[in-house]
Amino acid sequence: MADKINLEIITPVKVVLDTEVDEVAAPGVLGEFGVLPGHVAFITILNPGLVKYSEGSSEKSFFITGGIFNVDGYKAKILTESAEIPSDIDSAEANKQLDDIQSLIDGFEGSKKELAELNKKLKAAEARVEAS
Repeated sequence: MADKINLEIITPVKVVLDTEVDEVAAPGVLGEFGVLPGHVAFITILNPGLVKYSEGSSEKSFFITGGIFNVDGYKAKILTESAEIPSDIDSAEANKQLDDIQSLIDGFEGSKKELAELNKKLKAAEARVEAS
């Protein structure tokens, strides 16, 4: 086990992934970062984007809507609102969602707090379109 890291991706509904991997890369708020087995313990906030991981010569990924990343040596856990395999994302639907959010922002006349929430949704929609 010393040469692998256990990766879990968990949503409020289910455990989406629980597997042994060689390395993990995730979209942190300060940029993408990578984790190898034996990594020093830390916790950080994730932006919407792709979580990439490798199992041998195979690289796989999940789109997440942001969340929390926690690693402690040989165990990494991602808590996120939702996670999707990029090939399962309907590109047309993702683009429509992005356009709808952009339209809301373009004509927005509410509070700064509401605008910040819309901008957060916009970032997630942009990342989802990119992942599709």
